[in-house]
Amino acid sequence: MHARMAVPGARSEREETLRKGDMVSAYRIDGLVGSGGMGWVYRASHVLAPHVAALKVLRHDQLAQDHAIDRMMREATILASVSHPGMPQFFECGLLADGRPWIAMELVQGTPLQSVMAKGPLPHAAVRALLHDVASVLSSAHARGVTHRDLKPDNIFLTPADHHHGVRLIDWGIAHHHAGARYTNHNEAIGTPTYMSPEQARGGQPDAHCDLYGLGVVAYEALVGKPPFVGQSSIEVLVQHLNKPAPALGPRCPDAPLALVELVEAMLSKHPASRPTAATVVDAMDVLATESEPLTFGSAACERTGPYPVLVEDGSSSLTVPVRVPHK
Repeated sequence: MHARMAVPGARSEREETLRKGDMVSAYRIDGLVGSGGMGWVYRASHVLAPHVAALKVLRHDQLAQDHAIDRMMREATILASVSHPGMPQFFECGLLADGRPWIAMELVQGTPLQSVMAKGPLPHAAVRALLHDVASVLSSAHARGVTHRDLKPDNIFLTPADHHHGVRLIDWGIAHHHAGARYTNHNEAIGTPTYMSPEQARGGQPDAHCDLYGLGVVAYEALVGKPPFVGQSSIEVLVQHLNKPAPALGPRCPDAPLALVELVEAMLSKHPASRPTAATVVDAMDVLATESEPLTFGSAACERTGPYPVLVEDGSSSLTVPVRVPHK
């Protein structure tokens, strides 16, 4: 069977997906993986090179949104410019016949952290490993002037098959580059309310500090079983981020090392300058790793078993996830 060149504009907006066998550049569409806020994500095989990719395509309805194409192309630029094994690898980008942009990137094999955390609190050593690996990615991104802006468990994929790095930090679609154009209005909050820093809630200029706050919320939730602030609405949660100190962490996880507790609480400071940098978090976790026993995500507290499918950006999965605590 000959593959067809995709002409998505000929289809209705309701049936917007590409079909199996369609060609986008040298990539043959294998099937739909899921969808995000801006686009569809497909599994695609390169017809010449021996690799598969996650091919992200802007949804047709997003073409009418201001700067939608610019945002997606900025994601491609960020993926190409930040070199770290915890970032999805960038392959190629381009435009479809109807003008919609697409990005071909690494097809992340793993499971969202959210799926693991759904079973309850994680052992503190697993949280140490998580903090180390995610902060390592952030440190490289921040050094390039890039802020993720949407740190949350759904955007942290555990990748146990990769012996070089235990996580992938995905979905850089709303990331900010300090040297790039601003595509949001001042006083416009961008991110996920549960994990949003106070300065993001005010619509302020995002920087590395907001990522450390978001990671602090993730770590707090991983240790306790719920985030520091919950409410009946997004507004109620945002008001707490702005005005209410996070509940003390120590009494909620008394077995955790004091240094870990103090670090997470510092990450949740209302004052951005009082938070540690991503590099400081990496160093702190390395020190704790030499003082404490290593642990894997395969423990009874957070073990998930089952098939090992490919998941990118959206969806959930289950599998046993071993994650190591790195040692120097």
